[in-house]
Amino acid sequence: MTTPAQRALLGERIARHGFPDRPCRSPAEAAARTTALQAQDNGAARLGVRSRAVPSISDADVRAAIEQGRTIVRTWLMRGTIHLVAAEDLRWLVRLLGPSVQRRYATRWRQLGLTDELLARHVAALDELLADGPLTRPQIRAGLAERGIRLESPDPQIHTHAVVHASCLGLICRGPDRGRDATFVRLDDWLPGSETGPEGDDALAELARRYFTAFSPATAADFTTWSGLASRRAIELIGDELQAVDVDGRPGYRLGEVEPAWGVRLLPGFDNYVLGYRERAVLLAPELHRNVYDGGVIRPTVLVDGRVVGHWAVDRARRRLKLTPFERWPKKTQLGVEAEVADVGRFLDLDLTIEWGEAV
Repeated sequence: MTTPAQRALLGERIARHGFPDRPCRSPAEAAARTTALQAQDNGAARLGVRSRAVPSISDADVRAAIEQGRTIVRTWLMRGTIHLVAAEDLRWLVRLLGPSVQRRYATRWRQLGLTDELLARHVAALDELLADGPLTRPQIRAGLAERGIRLESPDPQIHTHAVVHASCLGLICRGPDRGRDATFVRLDDWLPGSETGPEGDDALAELARRYFTAFSPATAADFTTWSGLASRRAIELIGDELQAVDVDGRPGYRLGEVEPAWGVRLLPGFDNYVLGYRERAVLLAPELHRNVYDGGVIRPTVLVDGRVVGHWAVDRARRRLKLTPFERWPKKTQLGVEAEVADVGRFLDLDLTIEWGEAV
């Protein structure tokens, strides 16, 4: 059970994320609500838009925003993880976060044999290869081989790491999917003339400002967990905008005043809400963490008034949505979850039937 202070904390957080009223009027606005949405799972990222956007937006609309409108883009950002980000924010975020991703993977790249000289040759060849448009990973490998560049390692991830490096330089981003295959494009070709945004301390201040606007009340450690950056300088830069507050017994900050709100929402896997804080006990009892944080997989969750009370999964082939409660749900929660299931079905253009898993 949550205390009144915890309930207020969670109510404020979900209001900032936009879950109770889903105020975002476009996929780009939904992505920018928390600066960017985790997108290592493309379908989950699009469902993350649904959780924050007006109910008129569909999965097809989000796909169109990525592939036709190009108002949102996928690339590696916070902590070296793929994110879905508003096009107008892409360049400044890559400039700010790219060096931290390179530092994060420097040792790994050396272990894979990705020397500075080889990475430089890869970047030059990739720039030339992508001049004719989007290419899949196999097409990139073939083109590199034709140019005498072979990325050889027992670890097949060497190719992904080389592409991550190129994205950190702002050379490439993800392009349109081809079936189940991702493609890559030159950023300058995909988003010609796009916003350059802030630089240096101004960019770091903007990132911190956006984090505490969307995630507070939160701690300095929460900011680092989410961004992958040290917090001291970032918080110093916006210190006069922050209010010191208690965050479930830890010193933290709030930016601006937001009234707590309540409600039920089905969040996708890897959602920012369940990943954007270092301390997660207030969201979910520690003994239940393994039911959501399953190794490198973060399961889709049932959120009620900011607490995780179950998980869910969609079987598109069977048109079923399986719900697994972590506790007994009162009638109000049950009705809210059923309404959410119907809306997930609307978003995906599926007539979903509920299947119940055994309660944890």
